[in-house]
Amino acid sequence: MSGKFFLKVFLVLALLTAVAAGGYFKLEEFSEAKVREAVERLSDAVRVDFERALINPFDHSLHVWGLECRFATGAYCTVRKLEVQSFDREHRVPHFFRGRVQGVSVPVEFINLGTLARDFRKMGYDKLNFDLFADYSYEDGTKRLSVKSVDFSGADLCRVRAGFSLGDFSLRGPGIGGVIGTSMLDGNLMWQDKSLAGKIMTLSAKSEGLELRLYRDRLLESLQLKMQESRSRGNGYAENFYSELIKFIDNPERIVVRVEPTEPVPLLYMFMGRSFDELLDLYGITAEANFYSRK
Repeated sequence: MSGKFFLKVFLVLALLTAVAAGGYFKLEEFSEAKVREAVERLSDAVRVDFERALINPFDHSLHVWGLECRFATGAYCTVRKLEVQSFDREHRVPHFFRGRVQGVSVPVEFINLGTLARDFRKMGYDKLNFDLFADYSYEDGTKRLSVKSVDFSGADLCRVRAGFSLGDFSLRGPGIGGVIGTSMLDGNLMWQDKSLAGKIMTLSAKSEGLELRLYRDRLLESLQLKMQESRSRGNGYAENFYSELIKFIDNPERIVVRVEPTEPVPLLYMFMGRSFDELLDLYGITAEANFYSRK
């Protein structure tokens, strides 16, 4: 093949690269304008600045980098990246959403955490660093809200992953009025500790003037008593819950809580004066601690 052929190929590739680069920068400009337009509508509640944004023209996903958020209350945080994978644009209250925020950093200050800031500082935290993921959908016909996953992951805190389904749920009803008639169908929550539970127990022991070992022993004795009382009343759900909680307190690694009522149970029952043990039985709540480390 001649040198002229290779020169033509090179020029064509260079032209395509230039066109692609130009198109990319134009897309970034368009994306930035759209995102700024969206955040401006929220300016009464939060001021958001960011480094750059990109809307994928093929799947319409949104990516935003380098966010700084300052809320009307004075609270503030930074986010390394926001990614919205899918989002309902047809309804005022979105019927589905899937997205994540990576590299959230919240300074441990009173303006951000209120009185909790003092306790977090005592536990050695200057900033709370974590990632979040959420995925939910709502069906108009069945009025079913399915929260497939809400995932909180803090490198030196904990990981909490939850999911649940609600029946006869209204997206329009604000506050407690929105859950009248709503029932719990099922749910689950997983806590994987990465140091937070141990630090909370150490802080609690110090606040009561006790050594950690003595504080933990007293807490375990209290839970043992609750477990025995539940057994005497024939409440198997409460007995199971306290039994597994004892294992977690003794060795805080991982605990999974499941909600599996035999039939849908109204959420309002939580606010009608029932004891915690009664709610465990009513909603079919079970727990399992440190299961992955068992032989």
